Amino acid sequence: MGLRKFVLFGLLILTGVLNAQSDFRPGYIISTTGDTIFGEIDYRGDLSMSNVCRFKNGENEITEYHPNDINAFRFIDSKYYISREIKQKQVFLEYLIKGKINIYYMRDDMGDHYYLDKEDVELTEIPYEEGTKYVGEKQVFYESKKHIGILTYYMQDAPELKSEIQSLKKPKHQNLIKIAEDYHNAVCEGEKCIIYEKSAPLIKIQPELVLGVINYSNVENLKDISYMHGGLIVHIWMPGTNEKMYFRTGVTFSQLDFDGQKKNYYKIPCQFEYIYPKGIVRPRIAYGLNFYIPSYQTVSVDMGANIKLSETFFLGATSDIEFNSTLLMVPNSLLSYTLKLGLFLNIK
Repeated sequence: MGLRKFVLFGLLILTGVLNAQSDFRPGYIISTTGDTIFGEIDYRGDLSMSNVCRFKNGENEITEYHPNDINAFRFIDSKYYISREIKQKQVFLEYLIKGKINIYYMRDDMGDHYYLDKEDVELTEIPYEEGTKYVGEKQVFYESKKHIGILTYYMQDAPELKSEIQSLKKPKHQNLIKIAEDYHNAVCEGEKCIIYEKSAPLIKIQPELVLGVINYSNVENLKDISYMHGGLIVHIWMPGTNEKMYFRTGVTFSQLDFDGQKKNYYKIPCQFEYIYPKGIVRPRIAYGLNFYIPSYQTVSVDMGANIKLSETFFLGATSDIEFNSTLLMVPNSLLSYTLKLGLFLNIK
């Protein structure tokens, strides 16, 4: 098996293993008879959560519930899903806000979908499309406006919200929750709406101090020894987008020996990274580019795990396999192999 095929095969296997890992969190289900049963629910991506609820009871027995099997399920103090019919098919909708107007969300193979309902009004999709089209011979970007008409119609008894609705370009969790909350406050006195969607910070930065050794392969005039390698890695987390995905960057330093002449090299990783969020040992994998100063560019696979020492501190143990590349992101020949230990800070 060639080098590139081996690397790609390894990435596919690792990705499959990481995706297969469960992330059970405290929650409950509501049966079709209205009974509430507490346990743990497997926290997955939006596409999966719209189709299945994997529930673990007190005896650690796992049962898969589909939208026809239960009325609802919820993570404690977090996301809440209810079973509803969409286009003659039962699905789980995420309940974003409950008030005088209710907002729901679902993701399927076609993308994101938002819905609303209110008293005496059936479930209605809040449509949105964007893309490119040709006007004459010119290609232009377009955004649909149907969602503005829908919201204006169903919120017409709160005319003071008209300008806010008109300025809503693309339906998203935050802007729909806000406008539904504003509508509720405008038409209802003395009763608060319920926001189920747990707000997450826009961005969090998790720093990691790293130190290790790096070995290079087949570099002209470079002395064939192990070199010290250390620096600061920054894991940029956007939990509102994905709770397990990061952008990995930072800077590391090595001093290399070219026929007795010492040269300083700085390396800046620019990689997408997956870190499993639970357990004492938390696997991680990153893939992307490394940029050397002086100028050079490589493809890198970083694999390892974070080992929990406390709620704040983790010991990072990783290996970084680095490749020369013929295309931007396709590995060609082996350049280096790095073993690193790090102190990873989980800043709350």
